[in-house]
Amino acid sequence: MTADMLTKNAIKILYEGDENVPKPENPVLQVINVKSIQGQNSSTTRYRVILSDGDNYMQAMLCSALGHLGEEGAIPRGSIIRLTECNVSNINNRKILIIVTLDVVDKTQHPRIGNPQAMDATSSATTVSTSTSSASPSASPALQHAPVTATAQSSGRTNFQLESSLFPITGLNPYQNKWTIKARVTVKSDIKQWQNQRSEGKLFNIHLLDKSGEIKATAFNDQVDRLYHMFEEGKVYYLSKARVTMARKQYSTLDNEYELVLENSTEIELCGDEISIPKMNFNFVRIADVDQYEKNASIDMIGVVREDAGIQELISKASGRPLKKRDLMLVDDSLKQIKLTLWDKAAEEFESSGSPVCAFRGLRVSDFGGRSLSLGGGGTVKINPDIPEANKLKHWYASQASDAVYEAFSQQISTTSGTRSTERISLDKVKQDGLGQSDRADYFSAKATIVFLKQENCAYPACPECRKKTLQDETGWRCEKCDKSYPEPQWRYLLTASVEDATSQLFVNMFDEVGAGIVGVSATEAMRLKDSDADAYAKTFNDALFKVYNIKVKAKSETYNDTARTKYTIIEAAPINYVDEAKTMVAMIDKLSS
Repeated sequence: MTADMLTKNAIKILYEGDENVPKPENPVLQVINVKSIQGQNSSTTRYRVILSDGDNYMQAMLCSALGHLGEEGAIPRGSIIRLTECNVSNINNRKILIIVTLDVVDKTQHPRIGNPQAMDATSSATTVSTSTSSASPSASPALQHAPVTATAQSSGRTNFQLESSLFPITGLNPYQNKWTIKARVTVKSDIKQWQNQRSEGKLFNIHLLDKSGEIKATAFNDQVDRLYHMFEEGKVYYLSKARVTMARKQYSTLDNEYELVLENSTEIELCGDEISIPKMNFNFVRIADVDQYEKNASIDMIGVVREDAGIQELISKASGRPLKKRDLMLVDDSLKQIKLTLWDKAAEEFESSGSPVCAFRGLRVSDFGGRSLSLGGGGTVKINPDIPEANKLKHWYASQASDAVYEAFSQQISTTSGTRSTERISLDKVKQDGLGQSDRADYFSAKATIVFLKQENCAYPACPECRKKTLQDETGWRCEKCDKSYPEPQWRYLLTASVEDATSQLFVNMFDEVGAGIVGVSATEAMRLKDSDADAYAKTFNDALFKVYNIKVKAKSETYNDTARTKYTIIEAAPINYVDEAKTMVAMIDKLSS
């Protein structure tokens, strides 16, 4: 089921009610929620629904004559309906679509189509509220009377009046207007600046946890100034009068259909540190079980950081901006190991000394290297958390793990881009199996020695911003793409090399990051040596020869002058860790012996 099945812009047209815009005829929409409510007459049950066209959604209500559809479950969440008669009414200052007649197109419970946004949103990231950002005199009384004061926050007492009407987080939905939750702040983000074609502003997020579940809350613009200093990670608060909206899953790792938007009317009060409110909420996956999850799945994990490759700098291919990353090797008592990558601030601030036990929330699963993990912007990490799982791992690692042999994910994975094999194979097997000779790229791992590095034309003058090739003219080095000139280019490796093992030989290519690791100096420094000291330049390349690496290679067939040939590109090269290598060889011998 795709967005093409739904009537485009139907929700927006119905909601705005512009007489100059033709009303969609019999629009096809998706039901993304259904809720029964009690009418004024206690014997009458009405049904509210949320309808989406794939881009936007709004609240609707079935007329009394259609109540049987709700009772019979004829329009479940995810089903597709066609509105044959409807009108929009203004109820309690909210526009509600009244459904008079409809046809059920498909009763199947499909996943939510598209990423619909609320039509009545007043402070979302794409349509920032003018009422909260205008700083008008009429807005100031609301700020003055909001109960978020220093006195209220510093009290930290139990409010028995609020305790009698507490609502569980899992019970929150857009139809519930009066509620108060008591929850612990488990995550508090930094203030983030954002900008798009229509507007710009700032925001911050928190995660709120109670005994029933967890929900994300976001504050925008003026509410950032009002509320950011009020929240402290780990403390418990009473919170009410926030707007409940559909969760934007691309920005959240929480298992909740809804999220909160903190508005001008939102009330917050500090509570005592309730023992009954859990401090953290994880659903840990063991490393050995990661291969049961699909690519891009979000999981939680706890493990011991066995290796830390340190900070690495690279350039984003998509945006061209500089990035920082840190690769960790994580192990647990399943005797499996997995590579986990931290990015930017998380990478810079991470401290790995002492082989800490780390609990990760919201890791993204990748099929690179068999299986690997990445901690994105929506994820969190807790170092040496005070939880039973962490204490158990600490004891295990201290008593047994130093002599353990850890197995990496070595199964072969077929993907739309080809075959990925992380099981180490010989170069002769690469040729025998014809890797890279199909229409799609193949990936393999090997242990090989660098026996030749071509010194001529080993680098190109790149633009410092977009990395495209620059040309030298009278003004300097010019980039045609960026339409800029620079006094000096940023040289980048484009190396040709020969690698060998005991079985065969391959000619391979290497790009800048891998090349710098092999040669030992940056391409810019190598070009300076070439111009100033040819002997030192040659020695630098000769010193890089006859060293052994564990390499990961992409093999892809290319056609040149009507002749097909396989191009091999090293995408990762790591020096041999002889302790790990010895343990691996012992394990292989034991396997052969048995």
